[in-house]
Amino acid sequence: MEDFNTMEDFNTIEDFNTMEDFNQPGPERIDLLKRLQESIGNVPPHFWAACQICDLDALKNLVNCGREYPSILRGLTLHTYTMAHYWGPSPPRAQSQAATPNKITPHKSTPSNLSTSFSTPPTKKQKISDSPTIQRRNQKARDLAAERDELRCIITSNASVEVAHIYPFHSISHQEANEFGQRHNFWDHLKNFWPQEKIAAWEAQLFPAGLCESGIERVYNLITLSRTAHDMWARGAFALKPISESDDKTTLKVQFFWQKKQEAQTAMNLLTTPFSTKGLNQNTDVLAGGAVKLFREDKGEEKIQSGDFFTLQTDDPETKPLPSFILLELQWFLQRVIGMAGAADVDWPPLSDFGSDISDIELPDLELDEEDSFFFSAAIFSN
Repeated sequence: MEDFNTMEDFNTIEDFNTMEDFNQPGPERIDLLKRLQESIGNVPPHFWAACQICDLDALKNLVNCGREYPSILRGLTLHTYTMAHYWGPSPPRAQSQAATPNKITPHKSTPSNLSTSFSTPPTKKQKISDSPTIQRRNQKARDLAAERDELRCIITSNASVEVAHIYPFHSISHQEANEFGQRHNFWDHLKNFWPQEKIAAWEAQLFPAGLCESGIERVYNLITLSRTAHDMWARGAFALKPISESDDKTTLKVQFFWQKKQEAQTAMNLLTTPFSTKGLNQNTDVLAGGAVKLFREDKGEEKIQSGDFFTLQTDDPETKPLPSFILLELQWFLQRVIGMAGAADVDWPPLSDFGSDISDIELPDLELDEEDSFFFSAAIFSN
C-alpha cells in the first residue's frame, strides 16, 4: 500500500496547504478578479464565490469574455445562483420530468421538493406509482457503503450514522430529455468555472449514458456521516478536500475545512476577500446566533478544525469502493460556493428541530429515506 504524508511530516499546515485552500485568493487570481471587476462591476454573491476558487484558466476566459461582451457576462452571473440551488439543500422542482404529475411522495422525513416554501407533508407510505423514468435508491449500495465505513461517521467516528450522497440523489433519479432542463443547465454552468476534461470526468461517474438518461447509484457516491455532520454538510458548513488515494484503491485521505459565510449582500465587489477558514474549529453561520462544533470521538472528543486530515479505508475496493476522489473534487468546489455565499433561499429550522435521534425532517440535498437509511445507534453496535 502506498504511504501517505501525515501532518507530522510537515512543520506547519502552511507547508501542505495553499492559501486558496483557506479561501484566500492568490496574487494571480487577485489580478484577474481586478480586471473582471473593471469590466462587469459588482456581481451576485454566488458568482463572486465561484470566482474566488474556480480554475484559473477558466477565470481567464471569464475575464476575456467580460472585456469583449460585458453585458452578456453580467447576465450569465445570475445563473450561478441556480447552480448553487441545484446542488444545495433544496432540490428544485424537476421541470424536465414527465409532464403528467407523478405520484411521488417522499417518506414522512422528507419535505417535498422545495423552491421557496415548504409544502404539506405527504402520507408516509405513498410510493412511486406511475413514473417509470424515476429510480429508487439502491439499498444494496447503501448497505455496502455503511459496511465499508464500519457503521461510523468518517469524520467524528460516531456510531449513529446516516448514509449520505456526495452528488445529490435528486439529480440522478430521473431522465431529463429536455436539454434546457435544470440538470443540463447545472452541468453547462459548471463549464464556466472548470475545464472540459474535468467536467467530463465528473459527468462520466454519474451519467455514463449521458445527461438525458437517469444517473447511476453506486457505492462510490455514498459516505457515512453522523446526523449532525450530515446536517452541517447539507448547509454548506464545511467541505472535504480529497488529498490522495493509494494505488490499490484501499485508502483515501481527505482534509476537512470549515466554511465562513460572507455578510449577505445582493451584489458584491469581486475584490472582496473571503473570510479565511484557517484555524476555524466551528461554524457560526448556519444557526442564527449559535456556533456548531464537531468532535472526534476517536481522539477524546477533540474539536475538529480546518486542516484536519481523515483517512478512509476499504477492505474490498471492488465491491465496497471508497468515496470517489473525482466526485469529492466536485463537492470541494460547490460546498465552498455555498459555504461562502450561503445556501440558495433556504430557511433552515434550528438544529433542535431535527431532534437528537431520528427526525421527522429530512435533509433534502443528500436525500435519505427514513425506512431505507442506515441509522444505527451506539447501543445496538456496542458489542
